[in-house]
Amino acid sequence: MESDDMHLLTVVAEAILEEMLIDEVRGMGAAGYTVTDARGWGRHGKRRGNWRQGGNIKVEVVASAELCDRIAARFKEQYEADYGLLMFTIPVALKN
Repeated sequence: MESDDMHLLTVVAEAILEEMLIDEVRGMGAAGYTVTDARGWGRHGKRRGNWRQGGNIKVEVVASAELCDRIAARFKEQYEADYGLLMFTIPVALKN
């Protein structure tokens, strides 16, 4: 796959979803992912991230635009009604 076809999907979600989101990402065929703790402020209010279940995480996946879109659609369908999610994609150029 050409690196020009690659996108970065970033998902900011409630930390309680971490294992479920990872299972979904892996089950849909992503080659890898990165999870980090996240803090911030937005329409869902201020999230301090100072205790595991009450904080936020950021899940990042580099994959084809099509796979990123499928993952985002799945997360929207499965989790958005009950949990705070922020999702976006950007094109990336892999350097290795």
